[in-house]
Amino acid sequence: MIGSIIPARPLKKAMALAAAAVLAMGAAVAPPDHYEPTVESLNSHPTPRWFEDAKFGVFIHWGAYSVPAWGPRGSYAEWYWNYLNSSGSATNRHHRDTYGTGFDYDRFVDQWKAEKFDPADWVKLFNDAGAKYFVLTSKHHEGVSLWDSRVSGRDTVELGPKRDLSGELFAAAHRDGKLKTGFYYSLYEWYNPSYTGRPARNPYTGAEIPYTGAPQVADYVGDYMLPQMRELIDGYDPDIIWCDGQWEKPASYWKTAGVIADYYNKALRSGKEVAVANRCKIESGNLDSTELDFQTPEYTVKADIDANKWEASRGIAHSYGYNQNEPESDYLTSDQLVDSLVDIVSKNGNLLLDIGPRADGTIPSLMRERLLDIGDWLKVNGEAIYGTTYWNHAEEKGGGDDVRYTVKDGALYATALAWPGEELTLGADVPADHSTRVTLLGSDGAPLAWHRDGQGRFVVKTPQEQGRHAYVFKITTPGVNTLLRASTDLPDEIAEGRTVTGTLTLTNTGATQAPVTELAASAPSGWTVTPAATRVDPLAPGESATIPLTVTAPAGAEAGRHEVAFALRTGRMATTVRHPLTVNLPNLSLGRPATQKSTGYDAPAGRAVDGNTDGAFFGGSVTHTAEPERQAWWQVDLGESAALSGVDIWNRTDCCGDRLKDFWVLASDQPITADGLEEARSAPGVTAVHVAAQAGRPSRIALPEGTRGRYVRVQLASTNNPLSLAEVQVRGRISN
Repeated sequence: MIGSIIPARPLKKAMALAAAAVLAMGAAVAPPDHYEPTVESLNSHPTPRWFEDAKFGVFIHWGAYSVPAWGPRGSYAEWYWNYLNSSGSATNRHHRDTYGTGFDYDRFVDQWKAEKFDPADWVKLFNDAGAKYFVLTSKHHEGVSLWDSRVSGRDTVELGPKRDLSGELFAAAHRDGKLKTGFYYSLYEWYNPSYTGRPARNPYTGAEIPYTGAPQVADYVGDYMLPQMRELIDGYDPDIIWCDGQWEKPASYWKTAGVIADYYNKALRSGKEVAVANRCKIESGNLDSTELDFQTPEYTVKADIDANKWEASRGIAHSYGYNQNEPESDYLTSDQLVDSLVDIVSKNGNLLLDIGPRADGTIPSLMRERLLDIGDWLKVNGEAIYGTTYWNHAEEKGGGDDVRYTVKDGALYATALAWPGEELTLGADVPADHSTRVTLLGSDGAPLAWHRDGQGRFVVKTPQEQGRHAYVFKITTPGVNTLLRASTDLPDEIAEGRTVTGTLTLTNTGATQAPVTELAASAPSGWTVTPAATRVDPLAPGESATIPLTVTAPAGAEAGRHEVAFALRTGRMATTVRHPLTVNLPNLSLGRPATQKSTGYDAPAGRAVDGNTDGAFFGGSVTHTAEPERQAWWQVDLGESAALSGVDIWNRTDCCGDRLKDFWVLASDQPITADGLEEARSAPGVTAVHVAAQAGRPSRIALPEGTRGRYVRVQLASTNNPLSLAEVQVRGRISN
């Protein structure tokens, strides 16, 4: 659907829309000839073409934490030292029982030898996996630098491995010549006295302990952090800078703008294209902020297309650093990883998939196997991934087949995440004429029969199942070398008798000029769309045309889902794309009193009824209970009893979106007081609806007809996950 592209935020810079449309098309967006250390100047930097095209990279978390290599299941093993300092935590108990209370963390630095580290083997593995770049943790929050730092002796040349691990890996990659290289760099350090203003201490005795090798400086940022960033840039010439720890302080503290401007200008002089992640904080540093070159959500995937470039990172299991406590059942399967890559790419994202090497430098066999399986799939199907861009919509929501779309020049790729059976059913908006050809990648290339069914859907007769994980059907039409992408920023909701405004944007995604496009709009009876018809002149490669739109729903429009449709004819290709508009009953929960089972990270329940659906934690948009929590719940008091039609729930966007699944929505005229889910949902007068799937943005949960309630609760079935919500909107009418 046209409206599936996320329109919530403007593109990060004036040229970004053009840059996003340009990938794989041969057109170029000219960058400025010089960058200043200002937000405006740095945000004008275009996301590199190679980064747009690459789609898949490998993240590497390797540090002194790789020696204990332990964390509770579902946690980050690289946070071992931080968890160790939390009295009574699982890591605190594990360390006491395994190493004793007198074993200081920095002894792990001495025990880290990297004796089996083979950088050429790593580079070969990344290539065999089909990755186009890697990002190495040059220094995590523990403060150990993986390069020969002149600023600090707390590095792997002076300590532990006694090797320049970063230099060796980068040298191997440069000799190979196929991979782009990147550095993760933590801006802050948990226990550096120059940062915290106090000494590191033993968590059991409170005794002061050394922070091995680090100098004591008066200005942590100016004398330590920024010089280290310059060492990485000037000494290793990375293609990517990827920061972390930015949440600790405001941008005015980190002062990264000058380093980033110099990095961009150095690249300009050498003709190199570089990328900087949004966590290298020049403004907000939120994981889904649009500053700098790309967004960085972790352990979560965008619910739909975001035209601002993004990169999702995650481990193959839950931890980034190697966690010997994670069984194979905690690891995603190869099929799940391929599906995730396909899903992310269809939504304008890259996948940065993490591995955690052991302390000796070997990569665990499960991680190697998963990477090689992805590589085997990409060898056959990579043309549907590399160099592609997103289409009108990422998937066929509600369709019988689980499909993701990408486009490159005149080819539309429909990737089925599961074998569709004898027929693959795609939407009515698939552009085709009588000469359109469909093939299955990895097969003999024979064309597959297709037809339009009674609903206009594009139905493909499939061959015998071939391949595994995901199946790419390539749709091409002879003589058609470009396809248009249609996107709109019309809202998803409209009130009866009201008008909404927006735009329809057509973008040429191909490498050749697109012909004239004729557009005709239609809507349900009594609705109006302006303009009803218009003509769009030929579009050059990468060029976009924007058409202002107004849509009016008549007074008394029935509540529920409606559609406006746009019939497009470009040359001889015709298609119809649709935008859903929901006529909703009023939101009764806005601003009402809300509570939750517990509160963690200073994220109160009221954030879910403040009207902010953005979903970014550091933007103040989401709630959070304690972690861990048992069957966590959130509840709102509507003030009086109401006839309820449904509840709309927005998941968060920056992290941990997979936690909000397998939950219940409860409604009752009486307060719901029980903490336990079974007792709460079985209480007299409670209406309960179960949602098994992960929540979207939003998930619209219909309540049974006749449901009344004053209190509405969202509650997890999980026994240990926290609950985090971006927004909850309760729909209904208050009446006597």
